[in-house]
Amino acid sequence: MEDEEEREVYNCEVKLREKPEKRKERVYIGCGAGFAGDRPIAALKLLKRVPKLDYLVLECLAERTLAHRYQLMLSGLDVGYDPRISEWMSLLLPLALEKGTCIITNMGAIDPIGAQQKVLDIANSLGLQITVAVAFEVIEAKEAGSRLLPKRSFIMEGGVSTYLGAAPIVQCLEKYKPDVIITSRVADAALFLAPMVYELGWNWTDFTQLAQGSLAGHLLECGCQLTGGYFMHPGDQYRQMSFQHLLDISLPFAIVDYDGKVSVAKADGTGGILNFSTCAEQLLYEIGDPGEYVTPDVVSEILDVTDVSFDSLSSDKVLCHGAKPAVSCIPDKLLQLVPKDCGWKGWGEISYGGFGCVKRAEAAEFLVSQSM
Repeated sequence: MEDEEEREVYNCEVKLREKPEKRKERVYIGCGAGFAGDRPIAALKLLKRVPKLDYLVLECLAERTLAHRYQLMLSGLDVGYDPRISEWMSLLLPLALEKGTCIITNMGAIDPIGAQQKVLDIANSLGLQITVAVAFEVIEAKEAGSRLLPKRSFIMEGGVSTYLGAAPIVQCLEKYKPDVIITSRVADAALFLAPMVYELGWNWTDFTQLAQGSLAGHLLECGCQLTGGYFMHPGDQYRQMSFQHLLDISLPFAIVDYDGKVSVAKADGTGGILNFSTCAEQLLYEIGDPGEYVTPDVVSEILDVTDVSFDSLSSDKVLCHGAKPAVSCIPDKLLQLVPKDCGWKGWGEISYGGFGCVKRAEAAEFLVSQSM
């Protein structure tokens, strides 16, 4: 960890990498979490079961959780980062450090510097020496030239946060070779794309590789949704799965080659399902137009997934191909989240309707009761 006075601030403009080094022919990247309430023990199981895992990504931040962190921090009731970072790091750091697996997470939320200090404190309590890098947004200073970060951890005025891409994470990897990287609001797929760019020596003009890498990140970002978590439908012969099979569902990981070849996989012999259907289901998740999926990282063009297809290589592994940069539209701005102190608080519940609804509700009840 550098002193705050020494932290450099970079312009967020994506610039071509100068002579990027190809460090590996192939990189292995796992998803350890797909939402704020995910289970650390599932990430630990993935880390134990997959012999080689270069990176483990904990995707724990959404629009709702980011705004909630801002509200709590502003009121003085809680910290601006995800307080569960202590639980996650206490469990994962020893084995991750032993295996040489770098952890990348957006649990920094509205206060990534506070999260950095917390992780350093946890490592110290465990007797571990680690390097923790942070990638986050700061307010542009009015004075010209380069500047240093002010002495404060609350860095996003008004809670406004921009969906950053992979570039600042790549910079962290290049400069610090860290054991852990903590970010603020970063596009979900970019958390996975960054280590691909760094390890495989891709540049920001390698659009086909970036498209395939973004595809891999999008498939992984929701964790067990890819490996059958939302796929089960009792009574449907194509989506039937035993309750016990769901209990041992594996988080997914990706195997990405220098040329952009992508396979997604789950730990050998684990529960859940990984096939064409589960991949297709996740591919279309949170995408408006499959021909124009906007990301911050296919920097001159928008991602087109209309020709994407999946080939099962085994019961635990699927080849993914066909992602490409779109040609119809070029975004000139990044997306921002602006919290507003207004409106009403709402409550939600999960309901089941339609064919087989009772059996699906019983499956949910079984899983919840088993996890308590």
